[in-house]
Amino acid sequence: MYSIEEIRENYKWFSDSKIETIARNESKGLRKEVLRILKEEIEKRNLDKRLITWVNAETNALTDFEKQTLIRKIENLKCPYCGLKENKLIGQEFNTIVSVILFCIDTTENRILCSKCGRNKKIKSFLINVLAGWWSRRGFFLTPYTLIKDTINLFYKKKINDRIIAEFIEQNNGMFRLHGTDDQTLFGLISWHNNNYEIPEAD
Repeated sequence: MYSIEEIRENYKWFSDSKIETIARNESKGLRKEVLRILKEEIEKRNLDKRLITWVNAETNALTDFEKQTLIRKIENLKCPYCGLKENKLIGQEFNTIVSVILFCIDTTENRILCSKCGRNKKIKSFLINVLAGWWSRRGFFLTPYTLIKDTINLFYKKKINDRIIAEFIEQNNGMFRLHGTDDQTLFGLISWHNNNYEIPEAD
């Protein structure tokens, strides 16, 4: 493990873009002493002060009570797929395989949605796998494995739900600290999560 002085010296030689990347994406895993060095570098270089605000928010972890409260709020939101509030939202995993001779695309999606929309999406994934998963060498072996895995996963719905919701909360800790956990914010973040955190392009 590097000493604090060695880390401080290393950070001095990092480019501005490297410091910004660490602040935006890696601050959560840093020790408190290293966080101080990171914030000092941001200030010394006159980088965007909002980076420090983000680092503080991202590293201010939610308490267990806050997480449990958040889970209950997520469950009772309207579904980002159908827009209805008839069923509780749950985290579900969807595995899809499309293969044609020389290539095979294996996709795993973790989504937060209502049970009805989840069931429809499961059926769609199943049909795609059965009809389009076999047509390459890799797909020929991967498709039956995926179908078996999806069948087994039916017995672990709660475990999968808990994992996906926990990952969502952990990934958005900083956003919750900065923007709160009202229904509109949560709905927007879940929709963003379901879109693989891609920013939609404006027309």
